Amino acid sequence: MNQIVSVGTSHHVAPIEFREKLAFSEEQLIEFLQRLRESDQVQEAVILSTCNRVEVYALAHSVQNADAAAKMLVECLARYHQIGVDSLKKWCYLHRNLETIQHLFRVTSSLDSMVVGESQILGQVKTAYDLSRSAGGVGVVLNRLFTKAFSVGKRIRSETTITTGAVSISYAAVELAKKIFNTLQGKTVAIIGAGEMSELTAKHLVANGASNVLVANRTYERAVKIAEKFNGTPLPYNSALDFLIDADIVISSTGAPDYLIKRQPLVDIMRKRKHRYMFLIDIAVPRDIDPDVSKIDNAFLYNIDDLEAVVASNLKDRQHEAVRAEQIVSEEAKRFYNQLQTFQVNPTIKALHQQFQQIADTELQACFYKATLSDQQEAAITSMTQAIVKKLLHHPMQNLRCAVNDGSIDHAQYVEALQELFALDVNDDNSEV
Repeated sequence: MNQIVSVGTSHHVAPIEFREKLAFSEEQLIEFLQRLRESDQVQEAVILSTCNRVEVYALAHSVQNADAAAKMLVECLARYHQIGVDSLKKWCYLHRNLETIQHLFRVTSSLDSMVVGESQILGQVKTAYDLSRSAGGVGVVLNRLFTKAFSVGKRIRSETTITTGAVSISYAAVELAKKIFNTLQGKTVAIIGAGEMSELTAKHLVANGASNVLVANRTYERAVKIAEKFNGTPLPYNSALDFLIDADIVISSTGAPDYLIKRQPLVDIMRKRKHRYMFLIDIAVPRDIDPDVSKIDNAFLYNIDDLEAVVASNLKDRQHEAVRAEQIVSEEAKRFYNQLQTFQVNPTIKALHQQFQQIADTELQACFYKATLSDQQEAAITSMTQAIVKKLLHHPMQNLRCAVNDGSIDHAQYVEALQELFALDVNDDNSEV
């Protein structure tokens, strides 16, 4: 019987130093797939290689059991990357059949991601699948498996809120800004300082509709350099804060030892801007903005702790939704596994039925050749013979299907026994998926 197995590693179990050794470039991926297929032990394979994980999914052929299939895959992977088998086993996990299916479904649903609910992994798995398919690694079984995995991933995203809520500081700032302004279209962002987090936050704000970016820095050349990234306007910093008159969103991240934005100067700025809403994001430690600024009407101030609290709350909500998502994944994996097992025994059932029917047809023709029977008599004998064939096969087929649906029974033994006892010529090309 064919076995679906996988071997892999991820950020959960291995340091980046090991993941780097196991990673595949596109050229290496194609080469390794070819080697697997040439081994005559692997019918199909898909390789997923990202910065956080490297996994090989395979349909192993002509092996005694799933453990043997997994062992074969580990040895192939170790030889290709010139890594000791013991070292590979230390940092890798092995999955077999139902375990493999459930793990893949968890991956595409982002339940196994560093940030639960992140959106990139589904696209990464699709890219890996497409590349492996174009390299000739995907056949009917893995096509069926990955197509179902994509479907499960989409179902998780549509039936749970696992992907909602910002889970990074920069996205949390965008989320809060949308609550304050409803829309960011046409809003002006002012960056004070040159912090990486400020730039990333501004980038997300612009991506969500903000149209103008002002950059104020004590070093004007630095302001120019940052402003160029946003096609924005560089400005010299001044303590009077005049450059904030047109700013709707202010992001401050400097190394200043004291407050750069104090209450009274900002009160004057707010008066000049006719008290239009202003959203201030203080990412600096120590803080750049006087906490008393929050007492000014229509000035909304959030510091790094406020943003982290938003992120923590959203992560908690995602973890709660992840429980529901895990239940869906478990149900879908079991259902698919049962369908797959039924599918894998179908060629044997078909071959046994064809053999019995062929014997019956041959004997019927011999009988009709020797005897002179009316059309009505021949039809009656033919009908009786077909009924006998069905009754003879009923219990063997029923017991085989029960074995498939009962996880405690090794239905592979039943299949092998039938094939050997009846010398069945089984066409196991899985063409009827």
